[in-house]
Amino acid sequence: MYRIGLLLFFFIQVQLSFGQRQSSFEAGMEAFEKENWNLAIQNLTQWLQENPRDTEAYWVRGQAWEKVGNYENALIDFSNLLTLDPEYTEAYFERGRVRYLLKQYEEALDDFEEFLLSPPGETNRVLYRIAPSDSGVSSITTAQSFLPDMAYFHMGLCAIELQNYELAISYLDLAIETNPQEPDYYAERGRALTRLGENMAAIESYELALSINPQHKPSKLGLASVKTGGDDLLIAELTELIEKSEATSQTFKQRGFYRMSHGDLDGALEDFSSALQKDSSDPESYFYRAWTYSRKKDWKKAEENYSEAISLEPQNPEYFLARGQSRFQSGAIEEALADFTLTVLIDPEHASGHYHKGIAFQKMGKIQEACPEFKAGMDLGMNEAKLAWEKICGKK
Repeated sequence: MYRIGLLLFFFIQVQLSFGQRQSSFEAGMEAFEKENWNLAIQNLTQWLQENPRDTEAYWVRGQAWEKVGNYENALIDFSNLLTLDPEYTEAYFERGRVRYLLKQYEEALDDFEEFLLSPPGETNRVLYRIAPSDSGVSSITTAQSFLPDMAYFHMGLCAIELQNYELAISYLDLAIETNPQEPDYYAERGRALTRLGENMAAIESYELALSINPQHKPSKLGLASVKTGGDDLLIAELTELIEKSEATSQTFKQRGFYRMSHGDLDGALEDFSSALQKDSSDPESYFYRAWTYSRKKDWKKAEENYSEAISLEPQNPEYFLARGQSRFQSGAIEEALADFTLTVLIDPEHASGHYHKGIAFQKMGKIQEACPEFKAGMDLGMNEAKLAWEKICGKK
C-alpha cells in the first residue's frame, strides 16, 4: 500500500509539473496572439527552461524579441531553432530579416538565399516584410502563401545597403517579375537607380509605383527627391568621390543633375561636361546638358546637345519633346512642330506631345489642325490640353 501511495504521489507530481509547463507555453502563445510581447517572452522563457529543444517556442519567442526591438536575442533564438531543425524554412527568412535590421547584410543575404532554396513547410507561420526605406515592418504573409518576390525584395534591400546597386536592381527586377502589383518593389528599385545616377529610370520606377497606389508615401518622397537632384547626404558622398579622383561619369552626372535642379547652371554644365569626357556615349548627359543650356537661353548649344542625345537614343520621345520645346522657345516653330510630331509618332499616347503639337499649330495660325491635338491630349488626361481645348476650340 505504501508503495502504491508513493507511486501515486510521483505520478501526481509529474502531471502537475507537465501541466504547469504546458500552461506556460499556452500562456506564452496566448500573450503573443494578443500582442503582449513581454508577457509572451516571460512565459516562453519559463517553458524553454524545461523544454530547451522546443523549436516552436524559439520561433514565437524570437518574433516577440523582434517586436520589442531586441534583435540580438531574436537572432539567438532563430539560430538556436535552426541548430535544432535546419529544415525549419521560415526561420531562415526571419533570421535574415533580423540580420538586416542588425546591419549584417552579407549574412542576411545568405539566409534569404537559403530560404529561397528550401521548400516552405506545411504551416501557417506568419512572416513579416520590412517596410521600404525603414526599419519597421509592413504587410504579413504565411509560408503557405509565400512567393519568392518577398525574398528577392529583402535581398534587394541588403544590396542597397551594401552599395551594390546593380545587384539590388537585379533582385528587385526579379521581385517585380514575380509580383508586378507591389509598389514597394518599384519604390526600392527607384532608390537604387537614383544611387546610380539613372534619374529618368528612377522617375519611371517611382511613377509605376504611384500608378498602382497613388498614395504610396515612399514613392512620393522618392520622386520628389530625385526631381530635385537627390538628398544632401548623397551629394556630399558624390563630392567626396570627385575630390578623391574616384568619380565615374555617373558621379558627375548625378551631381550635375542636383546642381541643375537647384539653379547652379554653370556648375551643372561643368559636371555634365566632365561626365561626357568620361563617357561620350551616355545620351542622358547630353540631354541634361542641353536642358541646362536651354535654361541659359543658349539655343544653339541646346540644339547641338539634344541632337547628340537623339542620335544615341532615337526612340526616346522625351528627347524629341525637349528639343521641340527648345526650338519653340527660340522661335523655330516649324522645326519644333516636326519634333512634336515625332514625339507622338514614337508614343501615340504621349499627352504632352499632342498638347505641344497643338500649341505649335496654334502659333502658326492653324487652329483646325491644333484642335484635334488638344483633344487628344485632353483625352489622355492632360489638364493643360483640356484648358487649351476649351479656350481655343470651344466647349463640346
